[in-house]
Amino acid sequence: MSDKIVIEKNGSIISETGPVQDVVVPQEGPEREKIVKRLKLKLDLRLVPYLGLLYLFNALDRGNIGNARLAGLEEGTHLVGNQFYNALSFFYFGYTISQIPNMFIMKKVTPAVLVGVTMVMWGICSTSMAGAKNYSGLAAARFFMGVFEAGVGPAAPIILSFFYLRHELAWRTALFYGSSTFAGAFGGLIAYGVATNLTHEKLAPWQLLFIIEGIPTIFLGFVTIFVLPNSPETLERWFVTPEERQVAVERSRSGHNTDSSVLDKRQLLASIKDVKNIFTCLIYIGLNIPLASYTSFLPTIVKLMGYKDAEAQLMTVPPYACAIVCVFAVCWNSDRTRRRGYHVAGSAAVACIGYILLISSDHIGANYTGACFVAMGLYPIIPLMLSWVANNNVGHTKRAVSIAMLNTFGQCFATVGTQIYKSPTAPRFFMGYGVCLAFTIVMIIFSLALVVYLKRENSRRDEEYGEPKLLTPEEQQEAIDNGIYDDHPSYRYFI
Repeated sequence: MSDKIVIEKNGSIISETGPVQDVVVPQEGPEREKIVKRLKLKLDLRLVPYLGLLYLFNALDRGNIGNARLAGLEEGTHLVGNQFYNALSFFYFGYTISQIPNMFIMKKVTPAVLVGVTMVMWGICSTSMAGAKNYSGLAAARFFMGVFEAGVGPAAPIILSFFYLRHELAWRTALFYGSSTFAGAFGGLIAYGVATNLTHEKLAPWQLLFIIEGIPTIFLGFVTIFVLPNSPETLERWFVTPEERQVAVERSRSGHNTDSSVLDKRQLLASIKDVKNIFTCLIYIGLNIPLASYTSFLPTIVKLMGYKDAEAQLMTVPPYACAIVCVFAVCWNSDRTRRRGYHVAGSAAVACIGYILLISSDHIGANYTGACFVAMGLYPIIPLMLSWVANNNVGHTKRAVSIAMLNTFGQCFATVGTQIYKSPTAPRFFMGYGVCLAFTIVMIIFSLALVVYLKRENSRRDEEYGEPKLLTPEEQQEAIDNGIYDDHPSYRYFI
């Protein structure tokens, strides 16, 4: 077992038994740049892909019910009327109530333990849906899967903010959340393979689908407890050199990661009263209604375009493939330009084009193109919003609660998205497409309004206090202790 690591004020790394190594790292110059470059490469090759793998299974288990529907789920569980739509909603009920508690649990235990244990539990819930005999069993499994899946999504941006600077977050968050688009593509391919190639004398295709996608999640959850890095201070000696670890700690502290309290009530209240968090919650509400409906109903929508069940499973792949490209491109440019709001509004505008195509035409080609545009517009907004919130909130508790608030409000309204594609409105789904278009426009309005608000606040601070200075870790901690947080005169918001 490794020594407990302690970082002294002078930056030296020591353990409980004494100094690990006398490390002297230059604060600037080519040598430090080389160390930073090596460190970021190691993190990019280990931390980001692994978090992406976790979220791939998160999204795969969450969305596979849409594919299972085409494979006979409704007939196998004797669902009638609106019971399928209600079962979808139960997931979001569970997801919503566990957001903020999970953030405090992560501070009490470790990110690896929280993420690993919740993965094991939601994997069990996902696999158990194969044994559902009726609506009650399916709804219960979906509810508890939502409770446990809330441990990964909100925790990942917090973990990434420990290791990366503000202008490095969107691209890495995109690599993490982009895996949800991979999940959409893989989910369609797996469902197609199950439907066309697998048979079992006792298990239906929809049951095989839940088992095949649920069991690997359980295994990966156990692995995560031992391999997921928790913080720069605890990076293993085999993974980084002492110089790289010290640079990682210094970068983390320069990114306003200096407080260590499990629950700071002042930060909790500050995050709730923060005007910009209200704006981001409204934007995320606008995102989650169309997003929840898209992931759950795309297979059904594609089938009603004229494709058969197995073909419909396969034809869900291209829209997600288009979305993957857009997620990476948009978020890379967002980090390059250090702009978030304009990219959110632009992506939402692309989704609007998709919904207009779906509403205005009954031609299969136009409808399918519209479905692709919707995916290309919606999915980049997820990492953009999470990195935007992480960028603009100082203090562990404030940042964690702000992200949890974002997800809580978003998932509350995601239940609306599960109820707007009713069978009587098929195949045109005017109500569903219209509601999604309206909330996509809401995203554009509030994201641009937040840009204006943050630009004015930055300009006010420039005029009143002059150019911002880089705060030392001690000055950052003093600002947090005094309840100033991101209202500090030297703090400037990402817009």
